[in-house]
Amino acid sequence: MPVDPSQPLRPQLDRIEDTIEQSLDEVCSSPSVKQIDTGELIKIEETLAIAAEAAKEAVSLRRRMRRDREATDDRSEQQPGA
Repeated sequence: MPVDPSQPLRPQLDRIEDTIEQSLDEVCSSPSVKQIDTGELIKIEETLAIAAEAAKEAVSLRRRMRRDREATDDRSEQQPGA
């Protein structure tokens, strides 16, 4: 898939969002917490930590992409003849 030059961070964001979805799918498909042993519960904890870190990174990237887009829009409005 070609990279849109106006959104250089999009591929990175897509990978991070995939990580979040995979982590949440894994946790949601687990048996009830009441039915699993401590080892499995630790695995769920680790998977949720991965999802949480990925979510923080996704938020950061989305905010950066929005700032970049707004800066580009502002520059376009300031150009004569725009």
